[in-house]
Amino acid sequence: MVDWKQIPKIDAHIHLMPDDVIKANSDYDDTFVDNGSVIDYLKIMDANNIECAFIMPFNDPYMLSMDFTVETVHSNLQKMAISSSSKLKCFADIDIRKDISQTLSELDRVLIQKEFIGIKLHPTNTGYPIDGEYYNQIFKYANDNGILIEVHSYPREHLSDDVCSPSRIKNVLNKYAKLKLSIAHLGGFQFEELCGINAYFNISAILPDIVNRFGIERANEILRSIGVDKLVFATDYPDSRCLQANEIYDKYFELLNKMDFSQEEVENICKNNALKMISDL
Repeated sequence: MVDWKQIPKIDAHIHLMPDDVIKANSDYDDTFVDNGSVIDYLKIMDANNIECAFIMPFNDPYMLSMDFTVETVHSNLQKMAISSSSKLKCFADIDIRKDISQTLSELDRVLIQKEFIGIKLHPTNTGYPIDGEYYNQIFKYANDNGILIEVHSYPREHLSDDVCSPSRIKNVLNKYAKLKLSIAHLGGFQFEELCGINAYFNISAILPDIVNRFGIERANEILRSIGVDKLVFATDYPDSRCLQANEIYDKYFELLNKMDFSQEEVENICKNNALKMISDL
């Protein structure tokens, strides 16, 4: 049996908070504030053999800045990455309240910085459909420039056309077949709609949820149906629908240790697939 905890890995989807945001909100009971310190997370990385992690923004400037601007969000993300001695990388944020020309100009400015490795789109947080015209301009920009985009996809199950549903993601890929795309959370419980598409899939947030619903054997089958060459290890730390922050890594390793992946497959899921995903940026 492969010990997933001991395998060198990249966590391709986490959330951390700037120190000033943590300090300003320390009186609130909030998962991100309570568990989002860079210093604390670096210790977690050492304890779990995590060589690198990708910090994701929220498409909500109120979460990662005290002046509530995407420009400061980017400054804060970059500072967090720099302070980690290259153990942390980050994805660029967007604010859909801005004119698209301003957003693309801001992306031009930040994506030349080595700490930024892609763009994060979170249609659920913005309430704007992933195949809408505003996002379409960002997808075109990314497609034309070979930039990786990560899309939040954990739709409400009863809505086949939720703002982040696989059906809408397919609409995007029909326009941009060469798009470098990472899908967070496997597409939620609509994962079957995404099998076979040209994208990477990370198991952030969704892994304990699918095990709780289907059991280990079926969850194992689901991950294999996505394609081992497309799967990327990620947790969504410190957020989880069913776990406390301090339980996430131990539970992920416990569940994955019960599955039938070979040593080579585990090494690819834990690290090599993520490295391929971000290559040539």
